[in-house]
Amino acid sequence: MTAPIIETDGRAIVLDLGIGAMLGGRPVAGLDVDVLGALIDKAMADAGTRFAFGRWAEPRELYANDSFASDGGEMRTIHMGIDLFCAAGTPVHAPLDGVVEVVANNEGALDYGPLVILRHEASGFFTLYGHLSLDTLDEIAAGQPVRAGERIARVGAPPCNGNWPPHLHFQLINDLKGLGAGFPGVAPASSREDWLRLSPSGARFFPEIDSKLLEYS
Repeated sequence: MTAPIIETDGRAIVLDLGIGAMLGGRPVAGLDVDVLGALIDKAMADAGTRFAFGRWAEPRELYANDSFASDGGEMRTIHMGIDLFCAAGTPVHAPLDGVVEVVANNEGALDYGPLVILRHEASGFFTLYGHLSLDTLDEIAAGQPVRAGERIARVGAPPCNGNWPPHLHFQLINDLKGLGAGFPGVAPASSREDWLRLSPSGARFFPEIDSKLLEYS
């Protein structure tokens, strides 16, 4: 039994942020953070909710920054986490007992911003939490044990969260491969299957939504 990572209102929607996606009649690709955030807020308000999910394994055009180029020059486009859009400051909780493996601030444009990685030895995997608030860096430390349901962070706001609309990027990781805070949240399409084996779907941590809706197919 896992604890809720973020307490939603039971009415959360699932957004299409994939290639060619539209929000409010506008293409998602190329929008600045304020416009994209406003469109997401409107989609949530229209649905009568304060929460919206983004899908795992979804190919996206949102990552136009050069930092998303792989070693071979191919752009990374496959989203390996699950996004949960909500208000900045929303508490983020550990779903399982674990130990803090990494606390870092990836300050590059469109990067994670403040992030936390937990190691869950009993389960044999790690969980990553990106786009957090800056005060997370002072409130939690590597090596610290955490209990299921314990608050580990809060959702951050732009520009300090990597300059994204406020949301949590949650990612399940089977093997960090020694990459630590550099473990990517987006993979190149040419090695999609290899990366998705390392970061399988974390939909089971959000039982309020049908897992099929959270997984791009």
